[in-house]
Amino acid sequence: LDEAQEANARALVPLAETDCDANRWRVERLFRDTDADLREALQALGYYDISIEKDLSWDEACWQAAFIVTPGEPVRYRAIDISIDGEPLSAGEDSLLADIQPTVGNVLHHGDYEQFKSTLLQQVTALGYFDAEFSRREIVVDTDTLNADLVLHLERGQRYRFGDISFSDGILREHLLQSYADIEAGDYYDAGEIGALYESLNGSGYFSTVSIRTDPIDEVGKTAPVDVVLTPGVRRNYHIGAGFATDTGPQGRLGYINRRRNDKGHQFEARGFISDTNTEATASYRWPVRDPRTDWASFTGGIQHEDTDTSENDTFKVGYFRTRSISENWIWTRYVDYSYERFSIASQDDISRLVILGVNFESAIGREISRSEKGRRLNLDIRGASAALGSDTSFLQVKATAKWLWSLNDQYRMIVRGQLGATMKDDLQELPVSVRFFTGGDRSIRGYDFESLGPTDSND
Repeated sequence: LDEAQEANARALVPLAETDCDANRWRVERLFRDTDADLREALQALGYYDISIEKDLSWDEACWQAAFIVTPGEPVRYRAIDISIDGEPLSAGEDSLLADIQPTVGNVLHHGDYEQFKSTLLQQVTALGYFDAEFSRREIVVDTDTLNADLVLHLERGQRYRFGDISFSDGILREHLLQSYADIEAGDYYDAGEIGALYESLNGSGYFSTVSIRTDPIDEVGKTAPVDVVLTPGVRRNYHIGAGFATDTGPQGRLGYINRRRNDKGHQFEARGFISDTNTEATASYRWPVRDPRTDWASFTGGIQHEDTDTSENDTFKVGYFRTRSISENWIWTRYVDYSYERFSIASQDDISRLVILGVNFESAIGREISRSEKGRRLNLDIRGASAALGSDTSFLQVKATAKWLWSLNDQYRMIVRGQLGATMKDDLQELPVSVRFFTGGDRSIRGYDFESLGPTDSND
């Protein structure tokens, strides 16, 4: 027997689990019955023409049973009649059934047949055909010709519709919760929509648990209710951290986030960071606009002091951002940013006021890319300022960053990252430090101090 045949045979032969000290009469009875057990085990895999040679012997230590089993040729499907509501189901019609759907010429495998039958029923049930049942289900095996004829007729009955949709009270407003669902009462039932609703609510950050019930169904009205039971998540979260980096030296962090300031789903976040080269404090207030799954707006503000080997600057910023998901992996952000900056670089001391308009595209596969086995992150930022809109100077800037990660095996990973930027501006000295390009440091060009590389003036 091959590996699969032997495994099934051993699993269905009680003699294989019998101890050496079992009564002789019991061993002999099980030995006698093993022929039927072996036939049952191999017929499940499609082998009906088997022959068996066997021997039972005893010694002082134990009994010994030997079986030489010849499985013969397998039974193959000769005719297949599979239909749903009288319409034939073509091979490969559904991707979930394609690999397990019986086809003419294939070996009869009762386990695969049962899996196919169960999956077919599950799929129509997932589409709301709760009254579906098989009107005929039979396999006729011709042991003389080793052929099998399959008949499987499924009657779906009437398709159910979604009934009333209800959410737990007291957490978020009803219309906001309804925005997470693409379901309306009266729509045809689809379990995929229930799954999408669960994923959206569970990933929103508002709730600690999400449970969706669709019972009891109304067998008379042919509807299934949608009852969403929500438990509020932790509203306020604080974090504190300290560390050391070769670029910034000793550093510390503070953070606070309110994930649910009110029943409209508004959120507030504040962060603070301090190190030898950079000190900043930022805050943001964000809220869902139309669809909380894809559309958010936010106001941000912050102050920053940066002191590197190259420059020193103090910056104050406020901005408005509108972020939308434009596909499964891409996020589009439009923004307007006002900055007031006092900076010093080389022999230049100046003050800059900029009103920056920009658009940003970002895509990430493997959000926690530092912990993923495989992932990538792409970011494209296009921004500019104009003196006609109140800025001290005009410029246009494009910046692209990319990072790829591959796991070669359990021990090694390959990481590739790069940055590319360009600024369209005649006089670089009119630009504040915050919009100039610098590089160097442990996250860019290693072996050089943090942001120590950049354009030089006549004094180098």
